[in-house]
Amino acid sequence: MTELPARWFTNHTIVMLIIVNSPLRDIGEEAIRALGRMSRMLLENDQLEVLPRGLTAAKHLRWLEARRNRIRFLQGALPLPDLFELDLRFNAIEKIDETYLSALLNLRHLRLSGNRIRQLPAALLKNTRKLKKAEFRNNYIAEVGDVFNDMPYIEVLDLSYNEIRDVDRLLKAKMPYLSTLNLEHNRIHIISEFAPSNTMIQELLLNNNEITQVEVGAFAALEQMTSLDLSCNNITHLNGLVFNTVSMLEYLGLSENKLTSVTGVFDRTRRLKVLKLSSNRIKDITDAFKGLTLLRKLSLRSNLVTYIPDGTFRDSIGLDELNLSDNKIQWVGKNAFRGLVTLDKLLLQDNLLLALNGSARNLPKLRYIDASDNAIQYLENGEFANDGRLASIQLTANNISYVRGAFAGAQNLVGLYLRRNQVELLRRSDFAKVLKKKLTIILDENPLLCDCRMSWLTRPGGAVWAGNYPTCVGPQWLQGRLLNALTSDDLTRWEKDCELGCRCDCREDSLGDRAIAVNCTSAALNGAPQVFPEGTAELELGENRIEELGDALVNGAPRLKVLSLRKNFLTSLNVTNLPENVRSLDLSSNYMKRFPYDLVTKHKLTSLRLSANPFSCECADYPFRQWIESHSHVITDVADVMCAESSNSLVSLKPFLALGQKQLCPGDVPRSIMYLLPILVSLVVGLSLWAAYLRYKRELKVWLYARGVCRSLQCIKEDELDEEKLFDVFLSFSSRDADWVHAQLLPGVEALGFSVCTYERNFKGGFLLQDIIRDAVACSRRTLLLLTGNFVDSEWCRWELRLAYQRALSDHTNRLVIVLVDEVPVDSLDEDLQAYVRASNYVGWGEPNFWDKLLYSLPKKDSKRKLITNRGVEEHELPYIIDVG
Repeated sequence: MTELPARWFTNHTIVMLIIVNSPLRDIGEEAIRALGRMSRMLLENDQLEVLPRGLTAAKHLRWLEARRNRIRFLQGALPLPDLFELDLRFNAIEKIDETYLSALLNLRHLRLSGNRIRQLPAALLKNTRKLKKAEFRNNYIAEVGDVFNDMPYIEVLDLSYNEIRDVDRLLKAKMPYLSTLNLEHNRIHIISEFAPSNTMIQELLLNNNEITQVEVGAFAALEQMTSLDLSCNNITHLNGLVFNTVSMLEYLGLSENKLTSVTGVFDRTRRLKVLKLSSNRIKDITDAFKGLTLLRKLSLRSNLVTYIPDGTFRDSIGLDELNLSDNKIQWVGKNAFRGLVTLDKLLLQDNLLLALNGSARNLPKLRYIDASDNAIQYLENGEFANDGRLASIQLTANNISYVRGAFAGAQNLVGLYLRRNQVELLRRSDFAKVLKKKLTIILDENPLLCDCRMSWLTRPGGAVWAGNYPTCVGPQWLQGRLLNALTSDDLTRWEKDCELGCRCDCREDSLGDRAIAVNCTSAALNGAPQVFPEGTAELELGENRIEELGDALVNGAPRLKVLSLRKNFLTSLNVTNLPENVRSLDLSSNYMKRFPYDLVTKHKLTSLRLSANPFSCECADYPFRQWIESHSHVITDVADVMCAESSNSLVSLKPFLALGQKQLCPGDVPRSIMYLLPILVSLVVGLSLWAAYLRYKRELKVWLYARGVCRSLQCIKEDELDEEKLFDVFLSFSSRDADWVHAQLLPGVEALGFSVCTYERNFKGGFLLQDIIRDAVACSRRTLLLLTGNFVDSEWCRWELRLAYQRALSDHTNRLVIVLVDEVPVDSLDEDLQAYVRASNYVGWGEPNFWDKLLYSLPKKDSKRKLITNRGVEEHELPYIIDVG
């Protein structure tokens, strides 16, 4: 491991890291401070040779990578403020510095591709200015003056494989929002122009290079080019005033070039849609696709085309033959040839296609298609749909193994050439329902599986002939035989895994798959066979001695759909022993006494036979009788299902369908009523009690509270007792403490949202002081008492304390909250006051969390500030009173 531990990132929480093929060589700074919330890294092949050294403790990194390693230089700076990628691709960099992307300032990609760079700096992307990609692919750069000039937010660049050779200060740089560029392999040799700040290029590339000129408005300030390329280069003329004036190109290419004409070179291109012109030295193509009308490909055989995208020929209504042969095409878009309604011949041979991808559909005049010598692996269902005139399909020498439904749209097909592929099966359903002409299919050199699905090719005098010498590779018992020499019985017989004494036949199911029907009638079996042919769908086990089914079918024939167990010795059937796909089941003429209710509820049967069983017809069979009401069509012999002879005259020898609940469950009918009665009675009593509670709820709570019941059960909440109170808090204090109260305590209490009753704001004169104090206590949810030396010395204040305490006792609610100030020692109070203080909530002014504790002790109730009334006297009648404490 060449360094890393820091005890393997003590206690973890890493958020990525990875490392890969290693022995590492460094990381350090106590394993980047135990990888404090890393946010990626990677490091790939490893043995670094610089970069980590603690990555200046990584401070939440954001990517990095470092790729295949053995780095070689870069050096000073990089303490990463919030990096955002970097990468350093394949490594062996060879220098860089000029303060190594000076502190990166939120980078946004970079990478530096294959490496061994050979220069760049000139203030290497001076503080990177939120880059947005870059790369420098492969390297040995050889200049690029002004290292991309001003460059805010480049949007890609690349500078592909390198050794550049000029490019006129990178086509006069600045680059607002560039959008790709690349400059593929390099060693350029002219081009020039560009600039008015590169009007958002949109690709370009300029492929392999050593171009030899171009100029004359070189892409006339590009106006959002949309591709170009100029393929392998050495161009030898082009002009067409080299584009724009509303070009918006839509690709081009011009493949390997040394052109030699192409006339007006597309007269400012008219939104091309591909072209290429491969290998060239083109000598004249009169008017060179003038107007192009959104092109739709062409030919130009012996090119190097690799794919044909959708819409390439969208407007080329006149194309009759399209020659794309002798290219390197790997992919054809599904709609690549759409709209070519006059196309007669499509040549795609000698390419690298893996699939036609449905591209040859809907070509109503196509008569001939050649896609031989490709690598096509499969043909889609309906591959040639709506190709009504298609007569010949050449697919020789591919790798095709799947053709299901592929030829269904070709009614006029005469020749199908599938020689040297991997085709195992050709089903009749793979072709049109009606073939208008005799069809010859060349199938030799394919690994044919000769089973029942191929029998249509061997019918004498049929509309199809399998030409040449197609030979069977399987099944084993037909291996090496010629398909044309086989009989229908040869193709339907199936031998593999067929139980001795049984006959197994191959049939084609509705999906075109092989389904095996196994017939073991009268085979003297005591149980189901243990082995079945793959794809067994039907099993006849009638007229045997089977007493119990066992799990052989579930394990060996999971696709089984039809099962006959008639005339056996079954007394019951465990539904778990029946494959879930079974839809038709015959249990007739067995010894079953109970109806198989589990079976019909757990399996989706469409056909069931039950006649000639000695069913006992008991009350437990009533659910099955109810099921029959809505499913009688499933039991195909339902009219013949009889009850066995028994002592119960209600059911003995009766048709099961004729019986109802009275016959199957005599005496059980009232039981349902007996179950319902207690439920109904309970419901009526419950509703009555609830109605009474809602009508007399308050009286009931008062009665319970008076007898002490609700105090323990808390059925009356404090909010209910206090709902008529005018204030949250009555603030009791000595008038000598008034200034302190108004400066310190009162603003804090009101800031907590409490309505506060005080002497000077809410008392009015005209009444006895003790009555007013009593009303203030009664009208407030809490009495907040400021216990100071001044308070203790005041007779009236002590009286207020006693009154508040007595009120709390009478309500069974702790209403008194004391704030101790001045460190009044509780022991210095008279005996009554000591008892009150010890029995009440109190908090000390200035103690930690004073306001939290006070808030906890007080209630919360929204109310407006009010005047205290005295026994029904109106508020405006109360006189104003000052505390005489």
